[in-house]
Amino acid sequence: MRRQIFRVLKWMVMGLVGVEVLCFAVISVSNYLIYGKVREGSTVRYDPYALFLHREGVRRTAHNPAPSVKTPALRIWMFGGSTMRGSTDYDDRTIPSYLAGILNGPERGSQATVVNYGENSFNSLLETKYLQKLLIETAQPPTVIIFYDGANDSAYFAQYRTPDGHHGYRRVRALIESYPRSLFGLFKPLNAALYASFSKEVYDKLRQTAMPVRREDPEFQAMLALSVKRYDYVNKIAGCYGAQFLLCWQPIWWVETGEVAPAVREKERKYLLGGERFAVVRQNFAVTYRALAERLKDKPYFVDFQEVLCRRREPVYQPDGVHLNDAGRKLIAQEMSRVLWERVRR
Repeated sequence: MRRQIFRVLKWMVMGLVGVEVLCFAVISVSNYLIYGKVREGSTVRYDPYALFLHREGVRRTAHNPAPSVKTPALRIWMFGGSTMRGSTDYDDRTIPSYLAGILNGPERGSQATVVNYGENSFNSLLETKYLQKLLIETAQPPTVIIFYDGANDSAYFAQYRTPDGHHGYRRVRALIESYPRSLFGLFKPLNAALYASFSKEVYDKLRQTAMPVRREDPEFQAMLALSVKRYDYVNKIAGCYGAQFLLCWQPIWWVETGEVAPAVREKERKYLLGGERFAVVRQNFAVTYRALAERLKDKPYFVDFQEVLCRRREPVYQPDGVHLNDAGRKLIAQEMSRVLWERVRR
């Protein structure tokens, strides 16, 4: 009898290990196909305010005035995910660098210092926490705060179906909450590993790719309401420091509705990730993205960039339809400079 029980337990453990190994393989392969590497996200360090930050620190912004130059009138802090930080190997080809080049061009002089606080995988929740950290720790506050959002907020809601979703959400929550959940929680590392397992990650990915987001769900409505409150809070905090807050709703290939030159659109179709197998992913993304934009459209700080790249004369998106190439980042910077000129310098 003991031998039979031991055999059953042995096969159960082996089965669980096998499932976890299989899920690990699925996640690693999918990461490689989507991101070009087996690990999702970048190398980070723990931060008590922002949860995590890129290990390399704040990315350098080119074309800023020299330290010896009199303090420019505009001090611009720019927040966002990897699209803001810059999915490029060159510091001088990020959105903030292109913007600094425009604002500090020969015809305008040294008008602005631009700081790139973009962090890979950040959404508005983590950006708000990061802003709080900087306002506490930085001696000179900004005159303009820019959030460049839309993609990560939509993606993480589809994945986790909670207003609190962010990169690493399940792993962090598992580590904090696993201890008191059960007697098994006495073995904290094992319990945390269970709740943050690859098996659960596969379930989250499956929910993102195969289970439609429904606007009538309470979690969806809560996400919309809390997102608006979060941006209202950032706007209020910015005002307390005498700064102006701008929320630029980033353009995404999958949700564009404006007319694009047919030749350009056709070129992009050939290399962008597409096909019917991604239909639910795009639908979930679009539902959340558009619902958030609809809720925010009348806010004084909201700037809708959804269609600003439709005038392009060459491809501007990378294969995921979210990140931009050099031409796309340059167009965004040009549009931001126009908005800053109209709203801030008037």
